[in-house]
Amino acid sequence: MITADLGGRRTIVTGGASGIGLSTVRMFAGLGSTVAIADLAGDRLAESAAALAGEGLDVFAAPTDLRDGDLARRMVTDAAERMGGLDYLCNIAGHSVTHSVIPAEDLEAQTEEFWDEMLSVNLLSVYRTSHAAAPYLKASRGAIVNCASMSGWRGGGSSSPYCVAKAGVISLTRELARGLAPEVRVNAISPSYVHPDSTNFPVRWDTVFEDSAALPLGRPGTGEEYAEACLFLCAGASYITGQTIGVDGGWSA
Repeated sequence: MITADLGGRRTIVTGGASGIGLSTVRMFAGLGSTVAIADLAGDRLAESAAALAGEGLDVFAAPTDLRDGDLARRMVTDAAERMGGLDYLCNIAGHSVTHSVIPAEDLEAQTEEFWDEMLSVNLLSVYRTSHAAAPYLKASRGAIVNCASMSGWRGGGSSSPYCVAKAGVISLTRELARGLAPEVRVNAISPSYVHPDSTNFPVRWDTVFEDSAALPLGRPGTGEEYAEACLFLCAGASYITGQTIGVDGGWSA
């Protein structure tokens, strides 16, 4: 595992109470950063924050609903002010919105309401938090890492709206990189499959091992492996911006 000294650094991780987000919180906090765990208010957020704090990590819960622009921006401002600034923003929050695959040909299931929810959760949330974080990150010459998906490149994800939203994250990453340069670097990771036992993510795909067996590396990635890519793009990678890196077990090979 790569490592870095993040002592004195300040990080916000959205979707930080579960999945890749929780692994990212644990890794950054374990290396010395203060981390705001941004997620929906509820037991999962409270339990994750309490468990990590109980391990001696410098974390705190930052409840919000990223579908609401005012709440998202307020969370960023409140967390940054509490920490005395901001160095890293990891936009990991996202959701398939559906627990079963919606085929591309099933246009009836792709309702206006479904599209609105999908774009708000997976794409607009990234802009909302990045917009609010920009002044703090410019002051610290910090970095943003967004979470896209391999389905944003190639389609074939849980639904067409999900694929479109994640493709939007890839494009938004490039635009933010241009718009916030040179003070702030903006990159993204593009995951494939996530090992269900490596996180407490509430949704499990029954075929994850079968599907990932076809990858060159033959298995799903762990939460720690995805978090490590986020660490590299934040704490290192000083000449990389506007890029989306496939952390995908060889899916894109």
